[in-house]
Amino acid sequence: MIKKIRSGGILIALLALFLSMFAVFGPGVYNDSDQYLKMHIHREPLYPLFLALLRMVFGEGWLTAMGILQNVLAAVSIWLFADYLAKWFSLRFFEEMVVVVLGLMPHMITKYYSALHLFMTNSVMSEAICLPVFTLFLLACFQVLTEEEKGKKNRAALVSLLLAFLLSLTRSQMMLTFLLWGIVVCARLLADGKKESKKRRLFCLMAVVFIVAASFFARTIVVKSYNYLFNGRFINNTYGTVNTLTNILYAADREDGERIRDEEARSFFYRMYDLTEERQANYRYAGNSWHEKVEHIEMWHDTVKYEMIEDVFYQTYDKEVTSDYITQNLMADETAGKIIAGIWPGCFRQWFINYLLIASYGLIRSIGVVHPLLNPVTLLLYLSAIVMGIWNIRRSYKANERISKSAWLMGLSLLAVLANVFAVSITIMALSRYMIYGFSIFYTAYFLLLREEVNIYR
Repeated sequence: MIKKIRSGGILIALLALFLSMFAVFGPGVYNDSDQYLKMHIHREPLYPLFLALLRMVFGEGWLTAMGILQNVLAAVSIWLFADYLAKWFSLRFFEEMVVVVLGLMPHMITKYYSALHLFMTNSVMSEAICLPVFTLFLLACFQVLTEEEKGKKNRAALVSLLLAFLLSLTRSQMMLTFLLWGIVVCARLLADGKKESKKRRLFCLMAVVFIVAASFFARTIVVKSYNYLFNGRFINNTYGTVNTLTNILYAADREDGERIRDEEARSFFYRMYDLTEERQANYRYAGNSWHEKVEHIEMWHDTVKYEMIEDVFYQTYDKEVTSDYITQNLMADETAGKIIAGIWPGCFRQWFINYLLIASYGLIRSIGVVHPLLNPVTLLLYLSAIVMGIWNIRRSYKANERISKSAWLMGLSLLAVLANVFAVSITIMALSRYMIYGFSIFYTAYFLLLREEVNIYR
């Protein structure tokens, strides 16, 4: 009874906090918000449909309804995550509150340390629902790894797959959750290896691969169907190839254009490249130190994308072809693909170096803040987490031939961080609001590992 009262009190406190943040700061509408509202061909289906439903049901009060629902979702996701861990690890009240506070931290970081200084849950942007749903996805994955009852384990696998599908329809980067799901389920199958025959285990592993592949296919069909209904084209979201070109163009040299076979694409490349040279917006002007290089990439990324790629494409298409933005997007993607095919082999080494530089900032921002004094601390946190995890696995496996729950949680957190960082860094900058998804689970796992070590040596 006391535990139920405690759990209910925490939920009420979280709801009060999030709704108070919305009451004080109000809804946030930003540059990208209009694309969600207009169901732009660039944007994934789930969040625009969510906003459209709110406008249909609540009329002019849709912004208020959005803020309330998004903040309630965030509060409930943190509560469910903390409540489950409290029961699973038998946490005392102050220990459960540590988990709750860690769940709140991403919302504080994006408000006070990110470039936009926003409460995501107050904002008209897909991250507002993506972060809470991702928290629930990680919780379901943890249940897959730790539940002993077959029914609960299978139910968690189904729930986590469904949440992965919803996430993939919210942000394209979240297609990584299909891969995370596959790795988690395979890890559990291998951990349970002694309980199953080799044939059955192999069959299950092949089934997981098939389900992951089928999920990617199903997601594509849903996106194309959505675009057909609302934009009249049975196509995927456009502009992905143009996004990919941004970092490749940044890494290119002018002579790389000689490898582009299509004459029109080659002409576009030279115009774009000359603009980067004119404004010193490519890797050649990035400085010498690691910090200078990453700062230069981040400083020029959006300018290269919007002013040196988009504008070149669209100004040409407006004058010579059509002003229909979907047709322009399709043409831009096609031409960008031809440019990439020509220049990427020549600039791959430099692109890959830049990719690792962007990812390095992403790894820092996933669990901290970029700062010369804090960067070594972040590295030490990662190293100590890995060492503690390995030590914990060795000890728990030696004692009872199974991996401890805290080690599973740490492994899941590191996997989530790495997958997110290296997926995002391919096309865009590793900004805090894109990197923050693994923050809470990493520090929660770190706390639980430390707690376990302290309890052992008491």
